[in-house]
This record gives sequence, C-alpha cells and structure tokens, in this order.
Amino acid sequence: MTTDAPYAELASNFLRDLWCVRTGSRRFRPLMTNFYLTKSCNLRCRYCYPPGDEPCLPVDEAIALLERIRPHNPALNLTGGEPLMYPGISQILRRADELRFRPLLLSTNGLLLDRVEDDLQLVDHVVISLDSTSETVCDAMFGVPGASPRIIRAIRRAGELAGAKGFLLSLHTVVAPETLAGIEGVLELCEEVGARLSLSPEHGRFDPHPGLPGNPEYRAIIDRVLEWKSEGRPVFCSDAYLEAIRDFPNHGCYPLLSPRVEPDGRVYFPCQRIADRHVYLQDYGSLCELMQQESNWSTEPECRQRCYLECYLEVERYLHNPISALSEAWMRQTLLGKRA
Repeated sequence: MTTDAPYAELASNFLRDLWCVRTGSRRFRPLMTNFYLTKSCNLRCRYCYPPGDEPCLPVDEAIALLERIRPHNPALNLTGGEPLMYPGISQILRRADELRFRPLLLSTNGLLLDRVEDDLQLVDHVVISLDSTSETVCDAMFGVPGASPRIIRAIRRAGELAGAKGFLLSLHTVVAPETLAGIEGVLELCEEVGARLSLSPEHGRFDPHPGLPGNPEYRAIIDRVLEWKSEGRPVFCSDAYLEAIRDFPNHGCYPLLSPRVEPDGRVYFPCQRIADRHVYLQDYGSLCELMQQESNWSTEPECRQRCYLECYLEVERYLHNPISALSEAWMRQTLLGKRA
C-alpha cells in the first residue's frame, strides 16, 4: 500500500501538533478519533464505565456524524461499549471506507465478529480485548462466566482472516494484579495467531488500580514486556509508554488529540472522564471546527499522576519526544500508509 492522501493528512496533523506543543498554540488537530457507536455491551468488565445515558443514533444520523468527523481528520477508531452490537455496523464500516478514514480501527471483544466478517477487508486494524488465557481470571475480569473460550475462538478466526483480508490484528490486555502471571500466555497466543500485544494498567475513573504502583511484581512484568519487545516478540506499545506505565511519572495530557465522540454526538471537555462540559458535534461543521471554536478549554488537564490510559499517554509521549515515536516501526508504517 503506497502513501495516499489520508496518511499524508495524518503525518501533517502530527507535525502541526508538534508545533503547537512547542509554541503553546491550541490549534491542534486530532491524531485518532474514537467514535463510540453504542454504550451497550455483552460483557460487564469490572474496569469499564457503566453504560452512559448517551443513546445511540439511527444509522443515517451516525453516518452524518462520521461525515463531520472526517474533514482534516483521517484516523478513526470505532469502539463502544461493544461496537458490533450496533445494528448498522456494516453500513458504518462501508461509509467509513468511502470517506477514506485511514487507519480505520475496530475495537471489540470479538464475541460478535462473525457479523462483520464480510467487511473486515475495509478495516486496517482489529483490536480484540483479552486479559488472560485463563478462564477463571477472565471470568473475574469480564463479569460473564464462560466468555473467554468464545473470545479465544474468535481471536483464532480473526487470525485466519487477517492474512486473507489484509488487516493488522492486536490483542489488548488490561494489566491487573490477577492478570500479571498470564501476560506471557496472551503474548504466546499473539505469536500463534499473528497478532501483536498491547497493554494498559487497570484504572478506576482516574487512578491506577492501587495494587499496581509500587508493586515489584508489576514492575518486573513490565520490564519483561520491554525485554520481549527488544527480542523481536510482537509487542505493540512504544518503549516510552511501557516505561511510563511501569513508573507512573508525572505527565501532561492533550485529550482532544484523541477525542471521543459519544453515540449521540456529545464531545466532553476537557475529556470524557473529567466531563466538565459537553457540546454536540451536530452543532458544528466538523470535529476540527469544534476543536478550534472550543480551544479556550484546557488542552492539558492537571492529571499529572493519574489516568495512564494508552490512548492519551502514548500521544503525550510522542509529542514531547517525536524521535521516540519515529523509532517505533509500527508508527513509521502508519505515517507512511502501510497497513500491516
């Protein structure tokens, strides 16, 4: 796949945002927009928010939101809740492809993957959540007994489809005290099916699970993940991010570089978790226009030692040390328009 306009837009946004960080400008553009198609989910993961009161829209109105998200904003993650529960998911994927979202991500628990098998060639990256290969551990984390064998079957099927349809597959593990011992097992499953591993520490609303900071076993497993990555094993997180979730340092945040669009079009300020205020995307010509008009709202909340979510912290690490971003092979591939 050669470099095309959406990937050139993404590289341009990255350079623009670097300039904004250096100069204190607030003329940011998104690097990855997360569109929550629905807050409904068929799991009850203990670390997820309870479903919000934002109703999902009919498919024509959801597509209208896609069309407002797209200008100057090529990278999109379709998520939820569980996005495959959205009745019009195939229509959303097809319209996203027509709008030339690149890269286009689909974040799912995999249980309903068969609903979109015929459309997965439109997706650049499928992310499936799996916290452990142990059914006992997953039952405790997912809140639905017996879900993990079904998810692992879906992962194996996704591995078969990835090669045929040309998408990247990754497995995302939430690191909790219970999952520490099983992380290498998830990595081995990644190696078996041709996927990559990404991680994030378990959170409450803001703070990491209290059993992680200062836990020598936790620090040791993150160090092991860094070693596995240096050995060429398929770890998707950047070194800078892994070091940050190991040490829990002070950090800044630029939440609108990874904005969330809720199922009914709400965009929260300064972010979905703090949610001091919200506006509706339907009231603006585009998401970028919304960001410019609302730029007086803080772009760097005083989070400092809380909220180590990958979607926010990876961006902050990249903007403060762009060389570290470009040293990551998958980041270079993304900016150059490589699918896998």
